[in-house]
Amino acid sequence: MRTIRLKIADLLEGQPPSLNTPDVVTLTPLVLKQFGFLPQPIVVTIEGDEVVLSFPEESGAAQTEAARLAERAAKRAGEGNYDKAIGILKRVLELQPSLHSARRDLAMVYVETGDVENATNHLIEVLRVDPNDAWSLVVLANLYIREKANPETGEKLLRKALEIKSDDAWALNSLAAVCNQRGQPQEAIALFERAIHANPDFPNPYYGEAATLSTLEKADEALAVLRRLFAVAKLQDARSQPVFDQARQLYAKLQAELAHRNQSDAFKCVQNYKAEMENLSGYPIRIEEAEFTDLVGARIQMAWKHGRDYHLVSTRQGYAPELLSHLEAHELTHLKMESEARQVGKNLFFATTAKTRETAIRSVQGDVQKWQKDGYSEESITKATLSMIGGLCGFLFNCPLDMLIERHLWNAFPVLRPAQFLSVRVMATEAWQTNSNPEVRRRTPRKIMQASLALNGAYALFLDKLFEGASAFATPYRSLDTFALSQRLYQLWH
Repeated sequence: MRTIRLKIADLLEGQPPSLNTPDVVTLTPLVLKQFGFLPQPIVVTIEGDEVVLSFPEESGAAQTEAARLAERAAKRAGEGNYDKAIGILKRVLELQPSLHSARRDLAMVYVETGDVENATNHLIEVLRVDPNDAWSLVVLANLYIREKANPETGEKLLRKALEIKSDDAWALNSLAAVCNQRGQPQEAIALFERAIHANPDFPNPYYGEAATLSTLEKADEALAVLRRLFAVAKLQDARSQPVFDQARQLYAKLQAELAHRNQSDAFKCVQNYKAEMENLSGYPIRIEEAEFTDLVGARIQMAWKHGRDYHLVSTRQGYAPELLSHLEAHELTHLKMESEARQVGKNLFFATTAKTRETAIRSVQGDVQKWQKDGYSEESITKATLSMIGGLCGFLFNCPLDMLIERHLWNAFPVLRPAQFLSVRVMATEAWQTNSNPEVRRRTPRKIMQASLALNGAYALFLDKLFEGASAFATPYRSLDTFALSQRLYQLWH
């Protein structure tokens, strides 16, 4: 037999006054009603100010199978497969009704699916057995706050949880949110910091504090907290992914605010850089907007390659003004690298030849034959093939250089960082939209598509590392069969 001991006062809380002088006869129906989920029969006795519930213990085989299934349910819940987890946990409780950790886990899964009623009922059952279960108190408190619009009851439950466990990060985080709602941001920030100290891996309080600082128009402080989140906090499972997503959205929003605020200083920085590069290269530099037919952000034409007495930097027409500083600085760094290489006699030209172009065309001959069957003219096929191969060669040449350039800009020009992050974010988003476009994939030879995806994935890995987790540009590439090659290319760049 197993036993549970409860304070009679706790059992009678909320009951009518007629039960103020309870005995076994009057308590038994109440116990059977509230604890009917336990193995039967339940025997009720009274010892002092406590009521003792005795009930049969489940068999060893049932407990072993319940433990095995509970682990499987936790895995399914971590993957976000909540329906499967619910089914498994129900079976666990059929095998071992007294396994309260499984009952609590089931309540948590119901929370994730939005089933407030079932979540509440199971949490109450857990708390009947163990009124000092701080975790269940926190989850129930959050249900009252978020789903039942009853922050007062929620706060009482949170404070009770903190009486039991003063350093519970989840309770501290939730109480901080209550303070925020009540218009007490400084109290909220202090509680968020206590939660972070209690559990540095927990991402929620970092995001909560950053969001609070953002509302106080303290962008720099908010960004500092978000950087701590990306550097320290852990992605526990699918349930914590939304917090990281929200944190990255907030990071981008704050960077936009800073880019706008820094626009004048960024402009001066680029003008100084431009003058420095004119002196280094020996030629003046002109900057103009251009209407590109592709998704390129900017290009530079070196004076010595185009027979001019000036370098020409062309930036994409219609680009956000506060982000132009990044495009211009990027192209100026191409000039910096090439000018330095020329000064020491190390500047190299990379070129294709008729032979290498023929080899490339032969490698996509199967795709060319499909185009011929589709009725495309030889001229259009040749033009498209050479354009795609040329584009890929250009990407192969520029990808590792762009990594060097972006790293240089990040380290050398802190004032440009907000514009740099946002500008690169635009390019990375456009690249994935193109690469995932079914029509683009259908029309692009497989070898060229695979190479492009591998290079884009490598570049995305570089950016995510450069921005220290504030971006997740590599995420869509991880599910592709080219991602292993992306990882190899990125390591090779190192």
